[in-house]
Amino acid sequence: MLFGRLSLEEAPGDLIGLADRLTVLFPWGSLLRAVAAPNTALRKLAALGKPGGRVHFLYGYGSEESTALGLPELGCGDVLHNLESAYAAAGLQVEARYAAREFVASVESTWAKKLAFSRRARAFIEIRGTIQA
Repeated sequence: MLFGRLSLEEAPGDLIGLADRLTVLFPWGSLLRAVAAPNTALRKLAALGKPGGRVHFLYGYGSEESTALGLPELGCGDVLHNLESAYAAAGLQVEARYAAREFVASVESTWAKKLAFSRRARAFIEIRGTIQA
């Protein structure tokens, strides 16, 4: 198992097509924007993975982050369908779903527990799928 760390702006670099699995848990800033309001940055992230590789993204935010980062309001409209379409355009075949706070709390991470038990209004999305050829 290899864990890597690089800025999304520098991706994929020498890591193109290297990963069997891409996992993003509770991102913030530009990485949150890349997975929650997909654009060219998601293509860079997808380029890190091998065709057929697995993806698992789990994130959440509230109205403050939505406003500050220009993200879609969660729970409104066709957010999940729009995400799946945008991910497909980036080369990722995924299913998106809303995740319950109880599910988030079950993730083995102190940050997950902090987010799950926070009193701030926040919705969570889980995205699972594969990297396309």
